[in-house]
Amino acid sequence: MKIIRILLFCSIASALHAQNNSGDFFAAQIAPGAQAQLKTLLDNPAMIQPAVAAPLGKNWFRLETDAHVFTDQTSVKQVAAVLLDWENQEKYLNGKRSILSATVVSRNGNNSVVDFVSTSFAPMGIRIRTPYRADITTYENSDTRFYVEMKQSGSDSASNDRLKELLATRYAQAVTIDGKQYTYIRIYIINDVNGSILPGARGVLENQSGPANIEALQLIIAAAKTK
Repeated sequence: MKIIRILLFCSIASALHAQNNSGDFFAAQIAPGAQAQLKTLLDNPAMIQPAVAAPLGKNWFRLETDAHVFTDQTSVKQVAAVLLDWENQEKYLNGKRSILSATVVSRNGNNSVVDFVSTSFAPMGIRIRTPYRADITTYENSDTRFYVEMKQSGSDSASNDRLKELLATRYAQAVTIDGKQYTYIRIYIINDVNGSILPGARGVLENQSGPANIEALQLIIAAAKTK
C-alpha cells in the first residue's frame, strides 16, 4: 500500500486512461485557470483538486492526486534533469512525508524500466515501504516542454499486495506571463492502494497524499536549482 507523492512520484486503471502519446492525456498541459493563479502558485505548490480515495472494496482504494506550481527559480531543462535522474531519486526526493528510491533495470532510448521503493510516513508512527516496478516513457524533453509517464508494469501490478495500477505523470512547461518567463510543473498520480493497516484508511489517504505531493514539488524545485 502507499500514500503517494510525486514525485513523486505518481495512477489510473489502464483501460480508463489508455493513450498513444502525451497529447492525449489531460495532465500533459497547464491546468485550466492556473495562469490566473500565478501569484498564489509562484513557488507555492497546491493541489489542483482535493485528493480522492474511492473505495474499491476489501480495504482497497483508488487514490488520485494532482498538484502543480509555477516557479521562476528553474528552467524546464533543470526540472527534467532531476526527474530523469532515476539513480539519484532518493537524494532529491527525501522528504519528511515520504522518500523515493529507484534502481534502473534497463534503458532503451526514451523508455526505461525502473524498480522503485517508496517509503511513506503515516500518522501514529506508521512507516509504509512499498516496492514496485514501472515502465517509463519520456514523450517530450525540450527546452520548453517536458513530459514523462510512469506505469506500473503489468506483472508487478498483478502480484503486488500493496499497490496496483499505478500511473504517474510529470509535466513541465515554460510559459511567459506579462513578459516574464516561468516554469510550470505538474505531477499527477492515480493508483489502487491497500489500506488494510491504516485505521480510518480513506481519510488518512486523502489527508496525507496532498501534502506529500506538495512536498514533492518543493523538493523538485530545490533539486532543480542545483542543476
